[in-house]
Amino acid sequence: MSEAFIRAFHAANAGAMSKALARGGSYERLAALVRDRERVLDLACGDGALLRWIGSYAIGVDVSIDELRLASHNVAQARAQQLPLADASIDACTCHLAFMLFDELDRVTAELARVIAPGGEFLAVLGGGPIADDREPDAFHEFVTLLPAARALGDSRARSEAGWRALFDESQWSVSPFERWELELGGTFDEAWEFLGASYELNGDLAIRDRLHARVGDRARCRVVMFLARACRKRA
Repeated sequence: MSEAFIRAFHAANAGAMSKALARGGSYERLAALVRDRERVLDLACGDGALLRWIGSYAIGVDVSIDELRLASHNVAQARAQQLPLADASIDACTCHLAFMLFDELDRVTAELARVIAPGGEFLAVLGGGPIADDREPDAFHEFVTLLPAARALGDSRARSEAGWRALFDESQWSVSPFERWELELGGTFDEAWEFLGASYELNGDLAIRDRLHARVGDRARCRVVMFLARACRKRA
């Protein structure tokens, strides 16, 4: 079950993901899209990294109490499938690299439809993967080739526009085309590894670090594709 694995991972690695992504700029870009909204929820807020960019008026929920202990904003432990919020109480909901990991995704989208007010919006940053070409080695691309078979997490519908249109009922939602973001998380090998070593797929196999270092050297590019996905609640 994805949720049990995610809980265990974050219990052992609280704060690692936000630290790994701090240089990429995706938190800042997502926060900028909701700063004009009065009531903002960050879904799967982790240690509050995105909340710190949005502002003190935002609230967050997460299943990991270990992550929430590191947060400095108004947060609560809760599942995305059962949000502790009143109907139509949110103007915008963000979700940074977590929506594609949720179990029971139809229940999640039903909760989003319940708590997001008409005219409000759900904005999620989704993981895409590495960018690869033949001009120079890329640490993320090489890292993926070293991993064992990928663990099946979440619901594949969360990762595509077609899947979003299936998940978000068109009678209630308007789904926008995905927006492609490219991030550079390279630099020294240690800087690139800070991101790669926080991967769910690494599964504790630290020998991969040495093999990757041998392939890419002391400095490495580490380019990442993400996608911004948006669904807006229709007004009656």
